[in-house]
Amino acid sequence: MSLYDICVWIHNTSIGTAIRESTLMFPVIEGTHLLAMGASAGIIAFSDLRLLGWVMKKEPVSEVMGRLLPWAIGGFAVVMVTGVLLFWADAESLYRNRWFRYKVLFLFLAALNALIYHSTIHRKVWAWDREPIPPRSARLAGLFSLALWALVIAAGRTTAYKM
Repeated sequence: MSLYDICVWIHNTSIGTAIRESTLMFPVIEGTHLLAMGASAGIIAFSDLRLLGWVMKKEPVSEVMGRLLPWAIGGFAVVMVTGVLLFWADAESLYRNRWFRYKVLFLFLAALNALIYHSTIHRKVWAWDREPIPPRSARLAGLFSLALWALVIAAGRTTAYKM
């Protein structure tokens, strides 16, 4: 069974059909997805801008991250749940959409960037926490994060227009 066959099966399940054919379910899920993406990406952008040393320079990085990260994670969880439901509703078409594949690739790279940052650079935050301009590695992680999330959003919006 190929990946395409799996996507066709997902597409044709009763849940996929119910979401796709419902008058309100798909728009509510999509609207929630977009609102949560805006909230999550906006919060992540503030964190990234602090890592770049462009905003909140007087606030310790650990304090900024400590306050914003739970909200970013919560928003991202909503984005993932609604994203899975949207995929479930139209898996066959999304499988064939190259922009969806780009979105998934950029999403994976953004997650990898966050994992690398939190497992390496952020572990030594105590050494540079109060510096207005963080070290180069932290600034690069913030820059990559901003760029990758912009690409995720652009590819996601393009996905919708190329179906």
